[in-house]
Amino acid sequence: MKGRRTRMSTIVRKEQRLKTFPAWHRLLFRSADIASKDGLLSHPKDTVRLLGARQWMLTERGIDKALKLSGIPIEQKSELPVVTYEVERVKKEIEAGKRQKDYDPIDNRKKPKAITRESLLRRRGFRQAVIETYDYSCSICGLKVSSPKSLLWEVEAAHIVPHRLSGKDDIWNGIALCHFHHWCFDVGWFALTPDYAIEVNSRLSELPVDYGVMRELDILRGSIKSNQKISLPRRQNDYPHENAILWHRKNIFMKGAV
Repeated sequence: MKGRRTRMSTIVRKEQRLKTFPAWHRLLFRSADIASKDGLLSHPKDTVRLLGARQWMLTERGIDKALKLSGIPIEQKSELPVVTYEVERVKKEIEAGKRQKDYDPIDNRKKPKAITRESLLRRRGFRQAVIETYDYSCSICGLKVSSPKSLLWEVEAAHIVPHRLSGKDDIWNGIALCHFHHWCFDVGWFALTPDYAIEVNSRLSELPVDYGVMRELDILRGSIKSNQKISLPRRQNDYPHENAILWHRKNIFMKGAV
């Protein structure tokens, strides 16, 4: 039994004491180390600087390789719940930004049709930063729900100044909304006031009574109420910027863009 245990485990010296690891732990470590050298995983010494925890983390190269082996188109990568090392790094950069009074939510340098690796990473980092900042819940109705295996969240990271109109991927140009309220916000059914209250479009009262109703529940009129304050992030630095809110009011809400 003693000889068998030696073959099935690895004994190492750690902090002046002997520690026994199952052999498969050592095999996994070596495999991860090889994958790290190939750029498929981040090394714990790099991850600890980013997250404060020593762990292996999938990289963009790693997920691209996995998708190729699985026969999944690379284009579907942004739909997956995997947060790579690079996306986490972008998210941290977004979260570390300092709020500016004269913030411009429009990126005048951005070319709407130009899609680069950096822009896709920024978009995914933006999404992760926003939904985490709002604790994975809709700031309007409070809906918070994930898929059965907790891999996908229903909440979306909405741009206040739309991405298609060169809105920046910054925390101050973002707000967490469920699918339904994201659509309502984008088409102008409601806007936000400078003090983060809801203002409902006056045309809502003109809708037929059976519009916006799910069976007997009026989800449109019942969930969007004027003067109701939205749920905000814990840090005031992460609140939607008044300049982005003003742009949405002038260009979407008041003009009736859709």
